[in-house]
Amino acid sequence: MKRAIVYFSWSNNTRKLVEEINKTLNLDVYRVERLVSYSDDYNTCAYVEAKEEVDKKILPSIKEMNIDTSSYDEILLFFPIWWYTFPMPIGTFVKEYLKDFKGRVLIFANSYTNDPQYMVNSLRDLKELNNNVSFENALFNRTVKEHLEYLK
Repeated sequence: MKRAIVYFSWSNNTRKLVEEINKTLNLDVYRVERLVSYSDDYNTCAYVEAKEEVDKKILPSIKEMNIDTSSYDEILLFFPIWWYTFPMPIGTFVKEYLKDFKGRVLIFANSYTNDPQYMVNSLRDLKELNNNVSFENALFNRTVKEHLEYLK
């Protein structure tokens, strides 16, 4: 089975998690990046930019990604929880790069709180964007070791 990691990270917490996991897995890794970067200021990013995207269901343009998703059986999708769901650049990736994807997408998320509803919301919202993809909740707020055990 051929796997790839796709992730979004603003503060680099998710990036660091992915890097640690991939020291063992050695998979292809792709970063989802907003075309116009979010503000470096947390309050502006969180309470203005990201909140508006979620509230208005705006899928921002993202930087072009050199990924052929058809060459993978499974995508490991990593992201932080923003406003109770996935960050909207992840939605753009799902709409643009997974429209014909036939494999499985495993969702890995992290948040400052352990509310499992955030994973429920993320799965529901991703399926609304693309109900042809097989999305599955994987892990939420887990350690590198727990991720590696899960992915064996």
